[in-house]
Amino acid sequence: MTEDAPAEPLTAARVGALLGRVHHAFARHRDEIDELNVFPVPDGDTGSNLVLTARAAVDALGEGADEGAVQAMVRGGIMGARGNSGVILSQVLRALGEAVDDRDLDPLATYVRALRRGCELAYEAVAEPVEGTMLTAIRVGAECGEAARADTLDELSAQVVAAVSEAVQGTRLQLEANREAGVVDAGARGFEVFLQAVHDHLTDAPDPGDAPPPLVARDRNRRAEREDGSLEYRYEVQYLLQADEAHAAELRQRLARLGDSVVVVGAGDLMNVHVHTNRIGETIEAGVAFGQPARIEVTGFADEIAEREARATAAHAPGQRAPRRPVAPVVVLDGAGLTELAEELGATVVPGTSGQLPTVADLLDAIAHTDGERIAILPGHRNVVPTAHQASAVAAAEAGRDLVVIDEADSPAAALAALAVCDPAGDVEATIAGMRHAAEACRCGEVVGAVRDADTPAGRVRRGQALAVVAGQVTAAFDDPVDAVAAVARVLASDGTEVVTLIVGADVDAAERDRAEAAVREVLGAAAELDVIDGGQAPQRYHLGAE
Repeated sequence: MTEDAPAEPLTAARVGALLGRVHHAFARHRDEIDELNVFPVPDGDTGSNLVLTARAAVDALGEGADEGAVQAMVRGGIMGARGNSGVILSQVLRALGEAVDDRDLDPLATYVRALRRGCELAYEAVAEPVEGTMLTAIRVGAECGEAARADTLDELSAQVVAAVSEAVQGTRLQLEANREAGVVDAGARGFEVFLQAVHDHLTDAPDPGDAPPPLVARDRNRRAEREDGSLEYRYEVQYLLQADEAHAAELRQRLARLGDSVVVVGAGDLMNVHVHTNRIGETIEAGVAFGQPARIEVTGFADEIAEREARATAAHAPGQRAPRRPVAPVVVLDGAGLTELAEELGATVVPGTSGQLPTVADLLDAIAHTDGERIAILPGHRNVVPTAHQASAVAAAEAGRDLVVIDEADSPAAALAALAVCDPAGDVEATIAGMRHAAEACRCGEVVGAVRDADTPAGRVRRGQALAVVAGQVTAAFDDPVDAVAAVARVLASDGTEVVTLIVGADVDAAERDRAEAAVREVLGAAAELDVIDGGQAPQRYHLGAE
């Protein structure tokens, strides 16, 4: 290549243009990929995770076009990786960075080397690799690249894209959950979109995504129930770990005993850790054995979070108003009725619901404007628990706040139960213990519409049916949402039930509300008291709590 010749497409000078293609492609296909998640509740977010990860890498690269900028891109992708699919994508980006940084001017060799290295890093990152997933698509791409006979980079890329597309269709039959739902794997489809974007870059195809819609303009599916893994685990824990990458394998083994969907990836002295678990504290402590955890479950862009954290810190700088109340609750809820009730009970409310859960920055803003000596954070949703812990850690470290997360208050009904016993002027430890006990004693369920046809542990469900969900699992599906309410009530009610709370959503009219109330009263009989609250929440049609 002469001095005046344009840069080859797989070089440091062109990596910014390539990443731009990838980011635009993920933005265009985000909804499609999100909807491939096999769980039919409105929480699937593989596509959103891929967009966020690509965006983090783009932002870290900036305007640079040299080796240093490429390494910043790799680190940015790892730091900003979201979810299982995003973490794996960060390793593909790491492989790309290594390939374009080694000054090999043979573009075919660079392309094949990036595929092979990406495959190695992706499989190393996952504690228990499962075929029929994103890993399979990456492996097939690498194998095709090494076996292909092509004279040009365009031909080689086209062959790899075709092979991966076929492999993606094959995932429809490889995993039982995908087979029952009749869909391809969401992560595998995401890698197919990535490879097609790379191919379009290599062939200089027009890019229709010059202005992808900003994430803040849509209802983001953050903090998904899960992208993969079993229904057994309730929380997705993710954090960065300042530790030698050499410890990654041992950390994966430890985390595999605490949950599933374990992914640990590294770049020198930094690791990105991801796991689905019920044991949040032990998961974080496993990382502490090797280094210093940071950014535990960050859910927004890094620059957004840094800006908002700075504001939160500034709000409690010297000269600001000192905290007054011994205990002040901060709760995540959705709906005008629930918000009004929680505020009457003395809480600061952070808006949040399935598909639009708050970020660490949102919680930090609320903490900064709450005047308690100790702040009690009530997550209000099971997927807010890790985010709440990260916000608590940041506020404690940077603003000197004293916080506690009431993990048990992971649904609106449980959060209200905790608020009902909160004595903001009482003894701090006794008040916190009472809130925790009240939330833990509340058995919770919900009724929500299915977002697509799917096979579930409760059988086949159709899009639009009302799902009866208890403890995060679908237990039944009905055409009439009132039947679903009754089903949840039957599961929650027991001989010791004294009070049942029925929280009515925004989409319920007066006639249905009356029928739902009557159905729950029939289930309870005269043994328990029923409280009905017009919560105004969405997308959950009803929340129920039994104490």
